[in-house]
Amino acid sequence: MFELLKYAIADKTEKWTYQVYEPNKLAENFNLITFFIADDSIDFTDLQQYREQTKTEFLIAIKTTDKDYECMNIADSIIECKPNDVENAVYGLAFMINLGGFIGIDWYDVKTAIFYGNNIQFLHSSAIGENCVAVACKQLIHKFKTHNFKYLLKGMMISIFADVSFDFEKLELIAVEMQKNIDGDDANVLYQVNFFDEFGDWKIGEKGCCVCVYLVYADKMAMTE
Repeated sequence: MFELLKYAIADKTEKWTYQVYEPNKLAENFNLITFFIADDSIDFTDLQQYREQTKTEFLIAIKTTDKDYECMNIADSIIECKPNDVENAVYGLAFMINLGGFIGIDWYDVKTAIFYGNNIQFLHSSAIGENCVAVACKQLIHKFKTHNFKYLLKGMMISIFADVSFDFEKLELIAVEMQKNIDGDDANVLYQVNFFDEFGDWKIGEKGCCVCVYLVYADKMAMTE
Protein backbone atom coordinates (compact mmCIF):
# COMPACT_ATOMS: atom_id res chain seq x y z
CA MET A 1 0.00 0.00 0.00
CA PHE A 2 1.38 3.41 -0.91
CA GLU A 3 1.60 6.15 1.68
CA LEU A 4 -1.79 7.39 2.86
CA LEU A 5 -2.61 10.66 1.14
CA LYS A 6 -4.44 13.39 3.00
CA TYR A 7 -5.27 16.91 2.09
CA ALA A 8 -7.40 19.23 4.21
CA ILE A 9 -9.10 22.41 3.11
CA ALA A 10 -9.94 24.91 5.82
CA ASP A 11 -13.58 25.88 5.86
CA LYS A 12 -15.35 28.31 8.17
CA THR A 13 -16.54 25.52 10.44
CA GLU A 14 -14.59 22.36 9.72
CA LYS A 15 -11.85 20.66 7.73
CA TRP A 16 -12.71 18.59 4.69
CA THR A 17 -10.43 15.66 4.02
CA TYR A 18 -9.80 13.11 1.31
CA GLN A 19 -8.54 9.74 2.44
CA VAL A 20 -7.64 6.32 1.17
CA TYR A 21 -9.60 3.64 3.01
CA GLU A 22 -7.63 1.00 4.89
CA PRO A 23 -9.35 -2.13 6.29
CA ASN A 24 -10.38 -1.88 9.94
CA LYS A 25 -9.11 1.70 10.15
CA LEU A 26 -10.83 3.90 12.72
CA ALA A 27 -12.64 6.88 11.23
CA GLU A 28 -10.97 10.18 12.06
CA ASN A 29 -12.52 12.97 10.02
CA PHE A 30 -15.41 14.08 7.90
CA ASN A 31 -14.61 13.13 4.28
CA LEU A 32 -15.93 14.61 1.09
CA ILE A 33 -14.31 11.73 -0.79
CA THR A 34 -13.01 8.37 0.39
CA PHE A 35 -10.99 6.32 -2.08
CA PHE A 36 -10.50 2.56 -1.90
CA ILE A 37 -8.48 0.23 -4.10
CA ALA A 38 -10.82 -2.44 -5.46
CA ASP A 39 -9.92 -6.07 -4.83
CA ASP A 40 -11.49 -9.26 -3.49
CA SER A 41 -10.31 -8.63 0.06
CA ILE A 42 -12.56 -5.60 0.66
CA ASP A 43 -15.05 -6.18 3.48
CA PHE A 44 -18.39 -4.59 2.51
CA THR A 45 -19.53 -4.19 6.11
CA ASP A 46 -16.31 -2.54 7.27
CA LEU A 47 -16.19 -0.24 4.25
CA GLN A 48 -19.81 0.80 4.66
CA GLN A 49 -19.27 1.43 8.37
CA TYR A 50 -16.24 3.58 7.58
CA ARG A 51 -18.27 5.52 5.04
CA GLU A 52 -21.02 6.21 7.58
CA GLN A 53 -18.58 7.21 10.32
CA THR A 54 -16.81 9.71 8.08
CA LYS A 55 -20.05 10.93 6.48
CA THR A 56 -18.40 10.38 3.10
CA GLU A 57 -20.30 12.06 0.25
CA PHE A 58 -18.53 10.14 -2.52
CA LEU A 59 -17.02 6.70 -2.23
CA ILE A 60 -14.66 6.18 -5.17
CA ALA A 61 -13.16 2.84 -6.17
CA ILE A 62 -9.74 2.75 -7.80
CA LYS A 63 -9.68 -0.07 -10.37
CA THR A 64 -6.22 -1.16 -11.51
CA THR A 65 -7.03 -4.43 -13.33
CA ASP A 66 -9.44 -5.67 -16.00
CA LYS A 67 -11.42 -7.58 -13.39
CA ASP A 68 -14.75 -6.32 -12.08
CA TYR A 69 -14.79 -6.73 -8.31
CA GLU A 70 -17.97 -7.14 -6.28
CA CYS A 71 -16.95 -4.33 -3.94
CA MET A 72 -17.19 -1.86 -6.84
CA ASN A 73 -20.99 -2.10 -6.58
CA ILE A 74 -20.91 0.00 -3.42
CA ALA A 75 -18.88 2.79 -5.04
CA ASP A 76 -20.42 6.01 -6.35
CA SER A 77 -17.71 6.29 -9.03
CA ILE A 78 -14.94 4.10 -10.40
CA ILE A 79 -11.60 5.49 -11.53
CA GLU A 80 -9.66 3.18 -13.84
CA CYS A 81 -5.89 3.59 -13.94
CA LYS A 82 -2.66 1.60 -14.05
CA PRO A 83 -1.33 0.22 -10.73
CA ASN A 84 1.58 2.66 -10.69
CA ASP A 85 -0.77 5.61 -11.29
CA VAL A 86 -2.89 5.17 -8.15
CA GLU A 87 -1.08 7.81 -6.12
CA ASN A 88 -1.35 10.41 -8.88
CA ALA A 89 -5.03 9.56 -9.46
CA VAL A 90 -5.84 10.21 -5.81
CA TYR A 91 -3.56 13.21 -5.46
CA GLY A 92 -4.79 14.94 -8.61
CA LEU A 93 -8.46 14.70 -7.70
CA ALA A 94 -7.87 15.67 -4.07
CA PHE A 95 -6.26 18.90 -5.21
CA MET A 96 -9.01 19.80 -7.68
CA ILE A 97 -10.56 21.82 -4.86
CA ASN A 98 -7.68 23.98 -3.73
CA LEU A 99 -8.44 27.44 -2.44
CA GLY A 100 -4.91 28.58 -3.29
CA GLY A 101 -5.01 27.37 -6.87
CA PHE A 102 -4.47 29.34 -10.04
CA ILE A 103 -8.10 28.77 -11.02
CA GLY A 104 -10.83 28.44 -8.42
CA ILE A 105 -12.99 25.32 -8.45
CA ASP A 106 -15.43 24.55 -5.68
CA TRP A 107 -16.80 21.26 -4.43
CA TYR A 108 -20.07 21.70 -6.32
CA ASP A 109 -18.18 21.78 -9.65
CA VAL A 110 -16.36 18.54 -8.93
CA LYS A 111 -19.48 16.85 -7.57
CA THR A 112 -21.40 17.82 -10.70
CA ALA A 113 -18.67 16.41 -12.94
CA ILE A 114 -18.66 13.11 -11.03
CA PHE A 115 -22.44 12.85 -11.44
CA TYR A 116 -22.06 12.72 -15.25
CA GLY A 117 -21.20 9.03 -15.01
CA ASN A 118 -19.50 6.55 -12.73
CA ASN A 119 -16.90 5.45 -15.30
CA ILE A 120 -13.79 7.60 -14.99
CA GLN A 121 -10.56 6.97 -16.88
CA PHE A 122 -7.41 8.53 -15.41
CA LEU A 123 -4.46 9.55 -17.58
CA HIS A 124 -1.51 11.71 -16.69
CA SER A 125 1.79 12.91 -18.09
CA SER A 126 4.65 14.96 -16.69
CA ALA A 127 7.75 16.62 -18.06
CA ILE A 128 10.53 18.97 -16.97
CA GLY A 129 12.48 21.60 -18.85
CA GLU A 130 11.77 24.68 -20.96
CA ASN A 131 9.09 23.02 -23.12
CA CYS A 132 7.62 20.88 -20.36
CA VAL A 133 3.99 21.85 -21.05
CA ALA A 134 4.16 21.00 -24.75
CA VAL A 135 5.99 17.73 -24.04
CA ALA A 136 3.49 16.70 -21.36
CA CYS A 137 0.60 17.44 -23.72
CA LYS A 138 2.16 15.40 -26.53
CA GLN A 139 2.70 12.41 -24.24
CA LEU A 140 -0.82 12.70 -22.86
CA ILE A 141 -2.44 12.77 -26.30
CA HIS A 142 -0.44 9.68 -27.28
CA LYS A 143 -1.77 7.85 -24.20
CA PHE A 144 -5.30 8.89 -25.05
CA LYS A 145 -5.09 7.70 -28.65
CA THR A 146 -3.73 4.30 -27.64
CA HIS A 147 -6.58 3.62 -25.16
CA ASN A 148 -9.87 1.98 -26.05
CA PHE A 149 -12.40 4.03 -24.11
CA LYS A 150 -15.98 3.07 -23.27
CA TYR A 151 -19.20 4.88 -23.94
CA LEU A 152 -19.74 8.60 -24.45
CA LEU A 153 -17.44 11.22 -22.94
CA LYS A 154 -19.52 13.50 -20.72
CA GLY A 155 -16.97 15.47 -18.74
CA MET A 156 -13.29 16.13 -18.16
CA MET A 157 -11.54 17.25 -15.00
CA ILE A 158 -7.99 18.43 -15.64
CA SER A 159 -5.75 18.93 -12.63
CA ILE A 160 -2.42 20.60 -13.43
CA PHE A 161 0.65 20.81 -11.20
CA ALA A 162 3.31 23.25 -12.34
CA ASP A 163 6.12 25.55 -11.29
CA VAL A 164 5.47 29.26 -10.74
CA SER A 165 6.32 30.16 -14.35
CA PHE A 166 3.04 28.60 -15.49
CA ASP A 167 0.69 31.25 -16.92
CA PHE A 168 -2.51 31.66 -18.93
CA GLU A 169 -0.63 31.14 -22.21
CA LYS A 170 0.47 27.67 -21.09
CA LEU A 171 -3.02 26.90 -19.84
CA GLU A 172 -4.41 27.89 -23.23
CA LEU A 173 -1.93 25.52 -24.91
CA ILE A 174 -3.22 22.62 -22.81
CA ALA A 175 -6.85 23.59 -23.45
CA VAL A 176 -6.33 23.78 -27.21
CA GLU A 177 -4.55 20.41 -27.33
CA MET A 178 -7.27 18.76 -25.25
CA GLN A 179 -10.04 20.17 -27.43
CA LYS A 180 -8.26 19.30 -30.66
CA ASN A 181 -7.35 15.72 -29.80
CA ILE A 182 -9.98 14.47 -27.38
CA ASP A 183 -13.42 13.92 -28.86
CA GLY A 184 -15.65 15.52 -26.28
CA ASP A 185 -17.67 18.23 -27.99
CA ASP A 186 -20.54 17.81 -25.54
CA ALA A 187 -18.34 17.32 -22.50
CA ASN A 188 -18.08 19.80 -19.67
CA VAL A 189 -14.46 20.60 -18.82
CA LEU A 190 -12.99 21.76 -15.50
CA TYR A 191 -9.44 23.03 -15.08
CA GLN A 192 -7.44 23.46 -11.88
CA VAL A 193 -3.83 24.63 -11.62
CA ASN A 194 -1.66 24.24 -8.53
CA PHE A 195 1.83 25.61 -8.03
CA PHE A 196 4.57 23.50 -6.44
CA ASP A 197 8.24 24.16 -5.74
CA GLU A 198 8.80 20.40 -5.72
CA PHE A 199 6.58 17.75 -7.28
CA GLY A 200 7.15 14.42 -8.96
CA ASP A 201 10.16 14.45 -11.26
CA TRP A 202 11.30 18.02 -10.75
CA LYS A 203 12.87 19.83 -7.82
CA ILE A 204 13.04 23.39 -6.60
CA GLY A 205 14.31 25.72 -9.31
CA GLU A 206 13.37 23.44 -12.20
CA LYS A 207 10.54 24.00 -14.63
CA GLY A 208 8.00 21.21 -14.61
CA CYS A 209 4.43 20.35 -15.43
CA CYS A 210 2.20 17.39 -14.60
CA VAL A 211 -1.22 17.13 -16.26
CA CYS A 212 -3.77 14.78 -14.67
CA VAL A 213 -6.92 14.12 -16.71
CA TYR A 214 -10.12 12.48 -15.46
CA LEU A 215 -12.32 11.44 -18.39
CA VAL A 216 -15.88 10.95 -17.15
CA TYR A 217 -17.95 8.65 -19.36
CA ALA A 218 -21.68 8.06 -19.48
CA ASP A 219 -22.91 4.91 -17.79
CA LYS A 220 -23.63 1.87 -19.95
CA MET A 221 -27.28 1.96 -18.89
CA ALA A 222 -27.61 5.59 -19.93
CA MET A 223 -26.22 4.74 -23.36
CA THR A 224 -28.77 1.99 -24.00
CA GLU A 225 -31.88 3.84 -22.88
